[in-house]
Amino acid sequence: MLSDNSHDGSRSVPLDDARDAQPERWYVVQTHQHCETLAEKHLTSQNLRTYLPKRRRTVRHARSIKTVCGAYFDGYLFVSLDIQRQRWSPINSTVGVRKLVMSDRKPIPVPYGIVEALIMATDEAGFLHPKDMFQAGKTIKVESGPFADQLGVLDYVGRSGAVRVLMDIMNRAVPIYIDRDKCLVIN
Repeated sequence: MLSDNSHDGSRSVPLDDARDAQPERWYVVQTHQHCETLAEKHLTSQNLRTYLPKRRRTVRHARSIKTVCGAYFDGYLFVSLDIQRQRWSPINSTVGVRKLVMSDRKPIPVPYGIVEALIMATDEAGFLHPKDMFQAGKTIKVESGPFADQLGVLDYVGRSGAVRVLMDIMNRAVPIYIDRDKCLVIN
């Protein structure tokens, strides 16, 4: 679920300008086992914006079957920070948190578009529906490579992680195969 405690009345900024205007980025927080919701609660109480995607799963125990709600990524959640202006070190001592994922003593930001795409595929109750992310017919933007910043229509999603995108080249739909992680779903 996305928790937003920022009530500053800021207007929305187009995606291209948002990267330059907002130094705030998403970071990964590793939690203690089965403490994702507890960590989210305590991070939210510190006025931090969090995102904890959830999933339903079936559990069989002692001849009973029940459906339970849990974190989609066991042991992890996301927090939005501006590490230039906000103190991020207290996050590591927050109840339920094991640590921020870091390198060279600094938190590692999640690449642009990944958490945003997850949020777009999350319903109002906070449940992530990954099938909604990559469906044929959706408009996508190529993030890197020779077709960077080009728009296309998603045609096919392969199991290996490759997708086929129909690009408009000289008024003709040309199929291009690219890695799934190099494209961002626009709608």
